[in-house]
Amino acid sequence: MERNLTTRELHVTRKKMWDASMANHAKYINSETQLFDTKYTTDRNCPVCNSSNKRDLFTKSGGVYVACNSCDMVFLSPVFKDEYLEEYYRTNHDVQSEIVEQDNEFYRNLYEKGLTLATKHLPAKGKVLDVGCSAGAFLDIAMRNDWKTYGLELNAKEAIHSRKKGHTVFENTIHKANLSETFDLVTLWDVFEHISDGISFLNSTKKLLRDGGLVFIQSPTKDSLAAKMLQEKCNMFDGLEHVNLYGLDSMKKLAEVTGFELIAYETVISEIGVMNNHLNYEDPYLGNVKEKKGLLGVIDENWLHANHLGYKFQLCLRLVSK
Repeated sequence: MERNLTTRELHVTRKKMWDASMANHAKYINSETQLFDTKYTTDRNCPVCNSSNKRDLFTKSGGVYVACNSCDMVFLSPVFKDEYLEEYYRTNHDVQSEIVEQDNEFYRNLYEKGLTLATKHLPAKGKVLDVGCSAGAFLDIAMRNDWKTYGLELNAKEAIHSRKKGHTVFENTIHKANLSETFDLVTLWDVFEHISDGISFLNSTKKLLRDGGLVFIQSPTKDSLAAKMLQEKCNMFDGLEHVNLYGLDSMKKLAEVTGFELIAYETVISEIGVMNNHLNYEDPYLGNVKEKKGLLGVIDENWLHANHLGYKFQLCLRLVSK
């Protein structure tokens, strides 16, 4: 899956996106507490099981990550209120589309793998709605594979760029878009972790799915070996945008309470290079350890993914009944 580059080379360009996000975070930080100002945030229970029994894990870039003591879900609490989170995304940078273009092969491999996974469980190709479609990199691949392509994107610059490539894009959230279309496939590429209420979101997709349609999600997972090892040093934890970090068990629970069935689940991206840098006392992302195939002479990429310990999951949900 990964390109034949060192871990450092893979992450140098992505650091630009991280730095741009951190610069946007700064305007919401309370200078005294170094946390996000409470006028923007609200405390919450576990977004999966609604338990109030939680423990603090660590603070990162203005936010506090906690774990649910009932179901082990990892999430931000306090979390940005919906109106401020939407404002943040509408005014956010558009560096992501630039990074995707620079790392084109890496992202194309992920997109093609995910599209193949979803297509395997569908009777035929049809209409796809990509939520948070950015500049349309995934939709480009879907279009080349004979899908009719639609997207939702709050960032105006990226929405315009996507439309120029022939995709139908709406600048709204799934709750406000009022779409008259129905879709064979609804996709979320590194978006679901940004949505504070996953239950409400999945319930909202029901009216958009044709009979037999699927929801496909790629998202960083709290089950990742790299995330468990690096914890606050891991870029999975950004303090503001990644509000919910699910694992296999929490996604099964989420599917159950929303009337979906989890029909496929895999992990992608090993982050073995990142972990080797960390274990060698170097910067996890910018260190110079070149080994990316094995960890401690014991763990390889195949073992990692067989045990669902990769950095992100790809899954498919099918609606049990409308």
